[in-house]
Amino acid sequence: MDQVIDRILRLSDPRQALERKVQVRNNELVVEGSRFQFSKPLVISVGKASVKMANFFLEKLSNYEAIVVKPKGDNLTVEGHAQIIHSSHPYPDDESFRAGKLVREALMTWDYDLVIFLLSGGASSLMEDPIPPAQLYVETMKKLVTSGLGIDEINTVRKHLSRVKGGRLASLARSQVVTLVVSDVPGNDLSVVGSGPTIQDPSTVDEARQILEQLNLDLVQYLEETPKQLSNSWVFLIQSVSDVLKDLTDMPGAVILSSEVRGEARSLGSLLASIVNTRELSFRRPFTILLGGEPEVTVRGPAGKGGRNGEVCLSFLEWVKVTNVTLYAVATDGIDGNSEYAGCVVSGGMDVPKREIRKALETHSSYELLERIGAVIKTGPTGTNVNNVYVLIAP
Repeated sequence: MDQVIDRILRLSDPRQALERKVQVRNNELVVEGSRFQFSKPLVISVGKASVKMANFFLEKLSNYEAIVVKPKGDNLTVEGHAQIIHSSHPYPDDESFRAGKLVREALMTWDYDLVIFLLSGGASSLMEDPIPPAQLYVETMKKLVTSGLGIDEINTVRKHLSRVKGGRLASLARSQVVTLVVSDVPGNDLSVVGSGPTIQDPSTVDEARQILEQLNLDLVQYLEETPKQLSNSWVFLIQSVSDVLKDLTDMPGAVILSSEVRGEARSLGSLLASIVNTRELSFRRPFTILLGGEPEVTVRGPAGKGGRNGEVCLSFLEWVKVTNVTLYAVATDGIDGNSEYAGCVVSGGMDVPKREIRKALETHSSYELLERIGAVIKTGPTGTNVNNVYVLIAP
C-alpha cells in the first residue's frame, strides 16, 4: 500500500489512542484522571471502530458482560465473550433494530455496576429502535443522507425519532455510564457522534421539526424530546481527525488548513486546485496541505457509484493547472459513499477530458471514471472511523 495511505490508516487506529488515554486495572477504569470503580461492568461497543475498541477492554476484564455492534463486512474478530450483532450502514436494517432493542434490554435488566459505552462513527445506523414504523424511518433516513445536510442536522432528526439516541440510553442505565468516543464529526460535538446515545442532547424537537419541514418530510407526529441533563453520564473524546492531522505535520512544509471541512465535496476539490494554481502563495515548495472533515454530496436524481472523496478528486482534476502536485482523499473507515473504495489519489498531470469529469460529477458516478484512470484506493473496512483525511503534496 502507498506509504501516505498506510500512515493515515495507522494513525487512525483507535487502539493507540486508548493505550495512551485509558487505564484498566484492579476493578478500576481511569480516563484522563477520572476514576470509576466496578466489579461487573457492562461493555457496549457500537460503530465502525467497535471491535478494536471492545478488544482493548475485553482482554483486560474478567467478570463482565458485553455487546458489540459492528458493520456487515467487518471481518475483525472480537477477542472475548460478547453478544455480537452485524448490522447495516449507512441505512439501518432489521439487525440494527435488533441491536437497539438488545441494548435497551441490557441496560434495563442485566446485572452490572458500570456501563463502559464505546462509541464511534456509523453507530447512528448500526443501532436503532425507531419511534416511527421501521420502513418509514428507513425511507426518511435515505432522504436525509442524500439531502446535502450536515451530519449535525441529520443526527438532530435521528435523535428525536429514536428510543436509543440523544441520551436516552444513559437515562435507562442503573449505574454510571462512561462513554469513550472516536469522533467522525467535524468540530467534535460529541452529542452528534452516533447521535449521542448516552450523551445529554442540546438539540430540540423544534430544530428537528424545522429540518423535516425544510425537506417536506411528514414525521412531526413521531418527534419526542430528548434528555437535557444526565447526572450519571461521563463522556471522553479518545480520538479524532485532529489527532491524525497533527501526527502528519512532520511531512515536508506541512500546514493544517482545517480539521472541520464541510460544504459540497466538489467545492473542496476546486478550492484545493485554486490554492496550488496560485502563484502568490505565502509558502514555498515543498509543502503539504492537510485537511480533515466531512464534505457533503447533494444527490439530485439517479446516482451511480460515487462518494464525497471521489467528487473531491474529480473536481480537483477539473480545475488544477499545475502538473507536479498530488491529492490524497482517504475515508479512514475504508468506505467512501456507495463504493467499495476508501477514496482516491490523483495528480495534476493526469490527462482526463473535462467533459468526462463533469458528466461523472453530474451523475454522481465518480468511481466509474476513477476506476478507469487507476486512481482508486481500496483498503476494505478498516475497523475505525475518524472521518476523511485530505493530503495535498507539492514537492
